Amino acid sequence: MSGRRKTVRISEAEWRIMNVLWDHCSEESDGLALGEIVKIITEETDWTNTTIRTLIIRLADKGVVSIDRRCGVYRYKPAVPKSDCIQEEIDSFVARVFNNSPYQLMASLVKEGNFSERERREIIDILNNIH
Repeated sequence: MSGRRKTVRISEAEWRIMNVLWDHCSEESDGLALGEIVKIITEETDWTNTTIRTLIIRLADKGVVSIDRRCGVYRYKPAVPKSDCIQEEIDSFVARVFNNSPYQLMASLVKEGNFSERERREIIDILNNIH
């Protein structure tokens, strides 16, 4: 990840928390309170308040969630863009599975992919516009 922050691994459960924060927080917002995060997460999971709070604290310790402690209720928001975390996952996956070869990843996706006609056209446009 040249030019970006150090590598941070995010677990599958932590990704769920981060997706809630990325989806519900703008850069201008104050972030979400724990209760707001719990409400959103428990619509999809059977996680407890304690589990969710623990995951948020882990994410803060990793530097990917910021905590605003200025008011009585702590507010949480992403400290890194989603694109950075996605790129970390891609880099890690390509290193582990494809021996650091993005070409091997792309070839595998193209050979095995079940793309719609629109998706094929978009992929071809992306490849044609590589600088």
